[in-house]
Amino acid sequence: MKKTEKSIKTRTSQSDPDRGFQIVRGKTWYDVPPIHLLRDVVLRGYNLYQDREAVRWRVRPRDTEIVSRTYGDLARDVSKMQKWLETQLPRGSRIALIGENSYLWMVTWLAVASGFGVIVPIDRLLKPDEIEPILKRSESVMFVYDASWHEYVSAVCDNLPYLTHRVIMDRRVVPEAARDAIEMGQSADSKLFVLDDLLSQMPDFAGEPDLMVPADAADDAAILFTSGTSATSKAAILTDKSIVADLRALLGSVSFPDPLYTLSILPLHHAFENTCGFLTVLSFGGTIHVFDGLRYIGKNLEEFKVHLIVAVPAILDAIYRRVINEAAKTGQDRKLKLGMKIATVLYKQGIDIRRKLMKEVLDKLGSRLQYIICGAAPVELETLEFFRAIGIEVLAGYGLTEASPVVSGGNTRVNEFGTVGQPLSGVEVAIANGGEGEGEILVRSDIVMKGYLDDPEATAEAIDQDGWLHTADIGRFTKKKSIVITGRSKSMIVLSSGKKVFPEEIEALLYRHGMVRDALVFGHQGAGGDIVITAKVVVNQDKMREELRRDPTEDEMSRALANIIEEINRGLPSFKEIRSYFYSLHDMVKTTTLKIRRGVELAAINDYFACTKATWQSLRGKNIDSIIVPGQQENLSC
Repeated sequence: MKKTEKSIKTRTSQSDPDRGFQIVRGKTWYDVPPIHLLRDVVLRGYNLYQDREAVRWRVRPRDTEIVSRTYGDLARDVSKMQKWLETQLPRGSRIALIGENSYLWMVTWLAVASGFGVIVPIDRLLKPDEIEPILKRSESVMFVYDASWHEYVSAVCDNLPYLTHRVIMDRRVVPEAARDAIEMGQSADSKLFVLDDLLSQMPDFAGEPDLMVPADAADDAAILFTSGTSATSKAAILTDKSIVADLRALLGSVSFPDPLYTLSILPLHHAFENTCGFLTVLSFGGTIHVFDGLRYIGKNLEEFKVHLIVAVPAILDAIYRRVINEAAKTGQDRKLKLGMKIATVLYKQGIDIRRKLMKEVLDKLGSRLQYIICGAAPVELETLEFFRAIGIEVLAGYGLTEASPVVSGGNTRVNEFGTVGQPLSGVEVAIANGGEGEGEILVRSDIVMKGYLDDPEATAEAIDQDGWLHTADIGRFTKKKSIVITGRSKSMIVLSSGKKVFPEEIEALLYRHGMVRDALVFGHQGAGGDIVITAKVVVNQDKMREELRRDPTEDEMSRALANIIEEINRGLPSFKEIRSYFYSLHDMVKTTTLKIRRGVELAAINDYFACTKATWQSLRGKNIDSIIVPGQQENLSC
């Protein structure tokens, strides 16, 4: 997409003295294509890139054959699915979707969200017992799922009064015996379908596919459940209008090569990948390569020769370590470091020969990789400097599900390290800081969600009367109007994988046990940089004394706590598991309303780790009363 000087709008920076806001409105750097509804993404692809490959993938990681579908195929399949849905359900129906990243997943999402109804994408890594509450709360009437979920879905159908239709995505990976079982199930249930069969059996229509037009762009298009347990997490309602507003904001902020080749790594159910790695790529007429799995990322990059990936810091770190380790093994590490240093010095002087100097490194990444869009957690400066030195720009971004989701990001004109970039094109971001310094980050734009599902109180708390979305994140603006995040949403833990964990969820599980009097869950950064889910537990010694009829020993308390942790972890997704824990017999520091003062408690813990050689492994299961005392950090000497 070419920059047109006439179309560039000036970024504005102002203050609202009445509310103590500093406000920045994102600048539009590039012309935005005529995409005003989600259906326009599909139709534009059909009209401009009909014979270009839209999606490429392997059925199985070790297959030699690459399967692909063109933009013409995509538009026809979306149209077919909408026509079939219309024979089964009323417009506006809620349809749940779960599965691996796949072409059929994309077709389903587009068919439902772009005009037929409301899509409810579900995290495929959730445990089965977390899926049922989502289906109930969303009142989904149809469930589209990978065949691997069929046994579970069949078992819980009777518990889901709203669910009337089930649609299986075969994707040519279902064993013959399982396929026979599915066919037997279809003979007994007229509302059980196989999506692959439906699309192959419907005739192709001549000319431009007839796609549905939403009754109102402000109607619900997607319901996204945020982090937390499925029973208690909030569910953000996004509309066609809000999703497209975020898409247009991105298109006005970045420009990529044409044709554009990308690698789809992150799960499509996540709003970040959905908007950046799916809808945005389709809007550019790009070709999406579905990766073969985490262990194949290096192979896929080298093979598919992509220009762009959307990733989380953990993936960037893995690529960085791979390059450095391979250089060390071959004795090329000094040569690599010298080349990076020369390339960086010349680049800063306006001479950009980075990709020529770093050709050997870039060839191992497919030779064409130019951009990495990264979000969810901060990227280490060392990693950013590595990628820039070899000629790859990392565009760090910031967002939240409630904002469809991207709010800001480094763009292809301004990319300031240590920040999450400028507000996207046309998006207003405010810092509620009295006009200067740090403060809560607020967002006002059409990208803001419609509200939380069945929760008007939480909606009113999140979106004020002036339309500002309160993010609960703390930040500030730089001189270049980029955003620096200085504090995360309240107590939320952001893992290096990009997953978000709410401590309160795990604390609630701990409180179910009589032995636990108080609990504090937090993320501790280990020596390797990983965030370790850690718990400090105040043991109810009286309860144990009552059960044992004597004073418990430290070993007994440690073993009892270990059993509790093990039981809780069995019911949690692996990324939420408590990996370290220690206990105390003294009450935690609390407010007058008996809430734990997290800041005071965490300051004591962090100071102890900073001033000693202790590790999370060395404290695991230990009584910390003699070494970590909140409010008495002065006893430590670093």
